Amino acid sequence: MKIAIIDTTKLFGSRSINKDLNGGFGTHDSFSDSIGGKIFERLRARAVYLPYLTSVYVYSILKQKGITVSYYHKNLPKSSYDIFLIVGSIVDYENENLLAGQLMKNYKNSKVGFIGPFPSTMPTLFPNADFIIDGEADAFFLYEFEKINTLDGIIKVENLINMDDLPSPDYSVFPYNSFKYKPILNQSPLLSIQASRGCPYSCGYYCTYPTSQGKQVRSRSPEALVDDIIFLKHNFGMKSLLFRDPIFGINKEFPYLLSEIIQTKDITFNWGIETRADLLNKKNLKEMYSAGLRSINIGIETNDPDIAKKNKRKLSELDHQNKIINYCNQLGIKVIGFFIIGLEGDSIQSVKNMIEFAINQNIFVARFSVSTPYPGTKFYDQLNKEDALLNKDFNNYNKFNYVIKNKNLNKKDVEELVSYSYKKYYLRWEKIYAL
Repeated sequence: MKIAIIDTTKLFGSRSINKDLNGGFGTHDSFSDSIGGKIFERLRARAVYLPYLTSVYVYSILKQKGITVSYYHKNLPKSSYDIFLIVGSIVDYENENLLAGQLMKNYKNSKVGFIGPFPSTMPTLFPNADFIIDGEADAFFLYEFEKINTLDGIIKVENLINMDDLPSPDYSVFPYNSFKYKPILNQSPLLSIQASRGCPYSCGYYCTYPTSQGKQVRSRSPEALVDDIIFLKHNFGMKSLLFRDPIFGINKEFPYLLSEIIQTKDITFNWGIETRADLLNKKNLKEMYSAGLRSINIGIETNDPDIAKKNKRKLSELDHQNKIINYCNQLGIKVIGFFIIGLEGDSIQSVKNMIEFAINQNIFVARFSVSTPYPGTKFYDQLNKEDALLNKDFNNYNKFNYVIKNKNLNKKDVEELVSYSYKKYYLRWEKIYAL
């Protein structure tokens, strides 16, 4: 059996698209149509390029089963395969569907299908396929896949992956020397991994991670993860590792156990995580730093408690958050803060207050994006029910085009605030020097 995995990210020009982000729905950093916005997008495309981690795990599982698998990301297959698997996303679904149609036309004896949470959520947008994997693709190929002739229609995956059942992520067919996450983790090769999936927090109202991974947290053992890390260093020369967990360390003992084993085995590499400030303290930060932690992504999103409450967001206590950021700066851990513009209750003034707050936080990088109602979330369902969506052209659902009818802010207001936020935050001598 021969299988081809195809990702369109680099097939249609240089675009700042990363399909692994945003719960696997993907992001497209289309800042604006201005010259400055286009330049910023090009710079972002050159600085950040991450693997679609599910495809890495699917490849690793299929290889372990003795199946021949190829990966295409810059060129299209020139020969037939038994199965073509296309990575589906919200940010490039039209190109993905077009490609699927071409493959079905050219290779009539092959099966063409989609993997990813967005095709699972909106299968009607992917008509040019024999099948769509509805659920975790790696779980399907590990536990349920048996015969090619069963690949038809919408295939509901009955299982969630047990994280300890996953093989170590094998990057053999992937362009692992090309992946990057600059200026955050600068040493290459940079690879990605998952220690856990699932997020139980109430911000799942608008966040895609509970939609794609569920609320139940599933974790890989620290011992298995360290075996993965050794595998990645030995086989691919990994120097930087990005943990793609939505909430790293929700099990409070986990950071200590992992860090202890890394140090005991004397493994040297830099790594980054994404988590909440209220899961961090000086003790676990110091321990993780000693084991190589050098970056933390934190979803701050808003500094206004009333706006957070309206959007079902549990804020970290601001004094604690400030102390954590300051301590990270002392240690040499880069903090990346994520902020959302255009939340329910937002106004021009509240957004400007948030931007000033971001500047005063003294974080290494700030990412500003617009509130986006993704299909599959209760946020989308509510706005759709209330006829509060400006459009349902999902090409615009990329975190930079505003698609919400907001009584305080119109589309032009929000997009001008995004432009203002980046200029205000980054066009400062101290920030230009730091980057």
